[in-house]
Amino acid sequence: MFFAKTLVALIASATIAVANPVSRQASNSTTCFFIMTPTPDLGPDGLQTDINYAIGHTLGEHYPNTILEDDNAPLFRHNDGTYDVESVISVQGQAPGDVGNYVESWAGTTIDGIVAEWAVDAADCVWQ
Repeated sequence: MFFAKTLVALIASATIAVANPVSRQASNSTTCFFIMTPTPDLGPDGLQTDINYAIGHTLGEHYPNTILEDDNAPLFRHNDGTYDVESVISVQGQAPGDVGNYVESWAGTTIDGIVAEWAVDAADCVWQ
């Protein structure tokens, strides 16, 4: 009987504890849209991990010793070899506008992935 009541209490408290996930990120993030050209072009499936690394690593170099998140949508390849990349980025302790302005400065540069170099043809970020 004691065990059953304890179990019910634990389940109820765990349910309440996880009822509101990721609200911090939603209020402290910027969404960035890129047009990028990878070299070599391994196709969307082969490059997904690479772009995740490229964006995360580039952010980590600029914001060392901080917690950051970058969630990237699946890549979309155009016939001309360019890719649409969408990333939701948050950096602990940084204003979304500051992060967005930094990321927009990548336009016209190249960021390094694991196997590909990504020419950033365009970068545009939005935040609240």
